[in-house]
Formats: sequence, C-alpha cells, structure tokens
Amino acid sequence: MADALILFTHTSRTPPSSASSAGPTMIHTDPVGIVRRHPSLTICDAKLGKIAQNFDLDEILENELMFGDETVDGDTPSTEDAGSKRRGSRRHKSEGKKQRRKNQMKKERLEKQRRQKDDTAGEASDGRMNEDDADILKEIHFLSWEASGDGGERADSVLVDLLNGGDMEGAVSISRSQCGTLISNGCVFFVPAGNSAEFRSQMEGLDRVPFHIIEQASPIERKSHSLDPGSILLYPSRESLFSAMSSSLLSNFIPPTEIRRQDIPLDILFEDEHMIVLNKKAGMVVHPAAGNWDGTLVNAIAHYLTNKSPFGAGEFFEDADQKDHAEFDDSGENQNDAVTNSIPTLRPGIVHRLDKGTTGCLVVAKSSEALAALSESFAKRRVKKHYIAVVIGNPGEDRMIDKPIGRHPIHRQRMRVVPDPSASVSRGQVRLTGPKSTSKGRQAISYIHTMQYDGKLGIVKIQIATGRTHQIRVHLQDHGTPIYGDEVYGMSDWNRALAKRRGITRPLLHAQRLEINHPITGERMVFEARVADDMMDVIKAIWPASEEISL
Repeated sequence: MADALILFTHTSRTPPSSASSAGPTMIHTDPVGIVRRHPSLTICDAKLGKIAQNFDLDEILENELMFGDETVDGDTPSTEDAGSKRRGSRRHKSEGKKQRRKNQMKKERLEKQRRQKDDTAGEASDGRMNEDDADILKEIHFLSWEASGDGGERADSVLVDLLNGGDMEGAVSISRSQCGTLISNGCVFFVPAGNSAEFRSQMEGLDRVPFHIIEQASPIERKSHSLDPGSILLYPSRESLFSAMSSSLLSNFIPPTEIRRQDIPLDILFEDEHMIVLNKKAGMVVHPAAGNWDGTLVNAIAHYLTNKSPFGAGEFFEDADQKDHAEFDDSGENQNDAVTNSIPTLRPGIVHRLDKGTTGCLVVAKSSEALAALSESFAKRRVKKHYIAVVIGNPGEDRMIDKPIGRHPIHRQRMRVVPDPSASVSRGQVRLTGPKSTSKGRQAISYIHTMQYDGKLGIVKIQIATGRTHQIRVHLQDHGTPIYGDEVYGMSDWNRALAKRRGITRPLLHAQRLEINHPITGERMVFEARVADDMMDVIKAIWPASEEISL
C-alpha cells in the first residue's frame, strides 16, 4: 500500500449497502489538514503530507478528495495488480474531479470580473467621477506631493508617510491597508510628469488643490501604482479624512473621533444603573473597528442609553464628550483578541465580545466600577458561558478540549490550535508548511456535549472556561466537526448548501446562557437568550422535539 494516497477501511468491516447507489464517497480536508470522516469510515492509513505540499491551504479547503464506487474491505485480500488498478482508478477520478472544479471556479471568477467591468464601464468610460462622489470630493481638502529623484515609489507607501507625518503624538495612525482602501475608493489622484509644469502654475499662491484640477487629474487605480519622477500625487488631507463631511465616503476606513449614536433596535434582557445585558443579533459587530466604524452594538447602546434608558445614560455616555478610560486594561478575557483599533473611547463598557455572526448573551458595563468588577470576574473565570451550535458531524458526549489557540502563521486574521512541535503527525492530519510557530498559544478549554445527531448534523452544547478569539469555532474545526455555516473554519460545500436552501450565511452559534456575579452587589445572576429564528429552524429540522425544550 506504499503508493496509496489514503487507505480507508469500514468500521463494520463490510461494505455499506448503499455504496454502489450512493455514488462516490466524499472526504473533505480543511486548512489545518484534518480529514473529514464519513460516519461509516475511519482512517486506517494516510499520507497527506504530500497532498498538503501540492495545494495551497485555501485550495485544500475548496476541494474534495473523491473516491470511486469501489470500496476497500479490510478483510478481503487482493492481488497487487488489482490493488494497483483500484488505486489508479481512484486517483484518476480524484484528479479529474478537482481539475473540473478548479476550472469551474476560474470560470466563475472571470465571469464575475467581467460583470464588474460592465457595471462600471458606463460611468468610467468618459473619465469622470459620478455626481455623488464629486459632491463629497468638493468638500475634501486635497494636498499635493511631487515625486523626485529616481521615482518608482508605490502610491500607498508614499501616502502612509504623508498622512502620518508631522506631530503624531497621541494621534491615531492611518495604516497602509487603509491608504490602499482610499486608493481603491477613488480618493487619490495623480498628475503625469508631462503636465506638472502646468499644475504648478495653476497652484501658484494656493495651499489647497482646486476641485477643477481634481476633475482633470487621473485617479490612481492600484495601490501598487508606481510614481514616476516629476509626477504629482493629489491626496486628501488628514483633517479631511477625520471630518464629518467626508464620512459617507470614508467612514468605513478611517476611524471616527467619537461614537456615532444610532437608533438601532436592541433586545435587552436586563438593565440597571450599573450594567446592561443584551441578546446580540446576527450580523452586528460589537464595537467600532476598521471596516465597521458604525452600525455596531456600541453605536446602538450609545443612542439607547442617552435617549431611552429608564436607568440613565451611565458614566460613559452621560454627556456629549466621551470620557477616556484608557487607563483601564481589560486583560484576561480580551487580552489576546484582535482589536483592530485600540481606541478606548470606541469600546466603552465592553467586557467581552461575540463574533459578528454569533448571537446571544452579552453584558456591557455602564460605569468604570462595574467595568473593572466584571472584567475581573471574566479574567478569574468566575463567569459561566454556555453556547449552542449546529455542527457537521458528531463531536461526542461530554468531551473536554484543552488545546492552546494562537494566530495562524499564514492567514493572520484566522486563529488555529497551536500544534505541539514535539508531537509527531497523527493519522489523518497534515503537517502545515510555512513559517514555524514562535508561540505556544494561549490555553483554551471547551466542554462539548452532543444533544442530538441525525447522522449528518449535530446540535451541541458548549461551555467555555476561557475566552480566546474564535475559541469554539477553532476547537470544533480542529475536532473535525466544524460549525455549520462557518465560512472561515467550516466546510465550503456544506456552507453553500445552507446558503442556497435557507439563505443563511453565518456560523450557527448562539451564546445561550450567561452566569455572572452582579458587579456591585455580588448577587449571582443567570441570563438566557432565545435562539434566533433562522438557527431555530435548522435545529427543528434536525431535532423536532427541540420545540418542547427551552433553547
């Protein structure tokens, strides 16, 4: 069997009765290399290291390893020639399936690009911006910078230096990624070197670039645009980026200086003068951060507390001027969280967080005293958090997962279970190639119990003793039973089916129960949040009796 990529044997030692009619058996892999097992299959032997080197990690996620109708019976001896034929046939079918899928994905990607070009061709063909963007750009203070020397500098690199130059002590820095977004949004222009003399004559005695010059200039289309010697870069001033007049165009990329109070409905479970407990809805980010500077839970709370709350606005929103509580360090629960921008006034009262797609119980402090007490409770693990999830497969009953979690060495926005460098690769796993981990990760403990399993999907209850970023999602993925609908850590074909059949494009994860001590009185309090309707519909399909159970 030395040449086999993977050898499977049935747990029952007999071929399944539906093997011939059900078609090929589909085995999936994920970015960490865990082999997805069909319920009736177990891995007997696997040489997946070679596969991991042949494919990009993202590509592995998008492909399936396909095996033919023939099954390998562990008790049935076969000749070497017959075995070679079977292996060759399976490998041929696997490669053919993967190639067809890659071709289809490429075709869809090219078609999407063509449609995008067609959509913008009418507006862009005459070289002019649309009226809405023009009205906004008229109010922005544009500055100029001329490339000298040998030139060849990247536009986004120059922009970073220009926007972050001068006295920046205590100011929010603008990242290279945000500068790239400004360029992509059509907010940065250039004058070719051949027209620079005319530009200088028009700018004589002016410190602001007139809008008629902006209209005549060419927008920079790529952040990697190389600036030739003598060409002139036209860019928004730093003050314009932070001003309200440009917010409609730039607010998703440049941080605001204060929280925008927005009238967004909230599902409030409890409130007093010290704290507020909510059932967070799906699709809502907890606090402002890059890409989501408004429309967050904090924006909604700011409006509610200052306009509707019967218990008062609380310390953080009691007047128009945001109070800076930067001296507070929310260590423990959030210490390893990927806070995109650590402006403390943009996350007042936030003790813990839920991912954007996750629903359920979340507590927010209304005063510094309550914030300190609640954060201490989270850090010292006095808080009990219970979740419900719909997963692919069956994680088992009463399982404890104690595996450290750290940032992925390649995909920096993802987390992963940090492998033990001294441990050998176990069967069914792929050793990741790429940069070696320099961190042991942080301890993460999850307790998992399967309440119902229908042969494909499971309903599980999870209790976590720690609060690491993406902890439940990462632990379940590493366990081989990812959360249904999770586009980052889940299984793409299952997610597509969920989106097509039910219109759900989020992880089916819900923070169902929260047990905490009141931050002032010390009273033990228990809060429960109702499962969202879209997730409840899936649960009922798996477990009809769940209607009689309080979830």
